[in-house]
Amino acid sequence: MSNLPTSGNQRPASYAIFSALFAVILFSLTVPMTQMALGQFSPMLIATGRGAIAGALALGVVVMNRWSLPVLKAWPWLIITGMGIVVGFPYLIGVSMEHVPAADMGVVLAGLPLITALMATLTHQERHPPSFWGVASAGCTLLIFYMIHTLDQLPELQPQTLGVIVAALIFGGLGYSAGAKAAKLIGGWQTICWTLALYSPVTIPLFIAQLHQNASTLSFNATAVYPVLALLYLAIFSQFLGFRFWYQALATGGVGKISQLQLLQPFFSLAFISMMFQQAIGLDQILFCLLIVACVLASMKPGLLKTLISKAVISKAAKSKTTASVPNGTKLNTPRVDAIH
Repeated sequence: MSNLPTSGNQRPASYAIFSALFAVILFSLTVPMTQMALGQFSPMLIATGRGAIAGALALGVVVMNRWSLPVLKAWPWLIITGMGIVVGFPYLIGVSMEHVPAADMGVVLAGLPLITALMATLTHQERHPPSFWGVASAGCTLLIFYMIHTLDQLPELQPQTLGVIVAALIFGGLGYSAGAKAAKLIGGWQTICWTLALYSPVTIPLFIAQLHQNASTLSFNATAVYPVLALLYLAIFSQFLGFRFWYQALATGGVGKISQLQLLQPFFSLAFISMMFQQAIGLDQILFCLLIVACVLASMKPGLLKTLISKAVISKAAKSKTTASVPNGTKLNTPRVDAIH
């Protein structure tokens, strides 16, 4: 079967946004699920398990669809993608979360959309106006401030742990931008499937070795069900299905702009926590969410903020002019609201 990508021109621009939002919703459970999986498994086992289980599924999809090998130009990007999102990011996040709580991790992961946009300038030669970088930085800063406000304190990060987290962000941004590059050549679905299949000869044996190595510490009681389910979620949704939509969205909508939608990820996590644990959502959380949504919209539509401000200024000027032109004591004949149908 052909490896031709799905053309972004065949679908409306909104398709990229909705695909990205769906992926972000799936990704929003990655950190809490990793925290849950760490109750039973080591970071190395989680990282290899994600890649191995998702890789086995990807191999099945490739065989079932009888896809021909990707074009030669796609292979370097597939290799880099795997280094980022199959090897580097999952393992480093697992290691860092042994020392950093899930809530604190939200602070540092707020920088991922900005780093992804920076990586896109290298891999895609994307060029954005200064206003884009200003709004993207503002969104990142707002999210960090919100997380610190929620925690009531700065996360206590050791220099070594901070280095691991920075490396994870770089691997994540590189994997996102490289995957989008491959998706432009072979489509988002084939990009993640071929990436996982490419690394499966490494991840599957390593996963089996990790299971054997950790066999003595693994428990098989009722409490072990939740870490196992968490690992399955990380493999099937965070590592596999989520990237099908994410890479296609990045490829068709632009890496820098679409990546800013990930700023909404902590708020989706908040919504899930509210539904699952019946926790109330405060006014400050809604306010921060609206501010960050405004930043996301402004970063995706650089002229939107300027247009809204211009319209507001023009409207105010027109209103002032109308008021000034009406003599004092003159009553304007305005139609009754209830008479308008």
